[in-house]
Amino acid sequence: MEILKELQNSRVKDKELSRGELRWACRRGMLELDILMGDFFDNHYDDLNVEDQKIFQRLLEYPDQDLHAFFLGNETPQDEQLVRVIDIIRSAASA
Repeated sequence: MEILKELQNSRVKDKELSRGELRWACRRGMLELDILMGDFFDNHYDDLNVEDQKIFQRLLEYPDQDLHAFFLGNETPQDEQLVRVIDIIRSAASA
């Protein structure tokens, strides 16, 4: 839980996280996000290029409420790179 708190508090933005730490950070407070992010990480993260993997890691820094709004399409991040990775995650979930 400490890794998740650190990510959410943006204290490890520049830290290189291990695979286990990234997987743990995919565990969220909302079950829907926990499933979505965890399944994506387990099944598709390795298919992302290095740049998109870093963007995925940045996405993990957002609070659950923001992620939930992004994935439902109720809000759109201003960062176009985040939008692209969110679309990749949505596509993987609907496949």
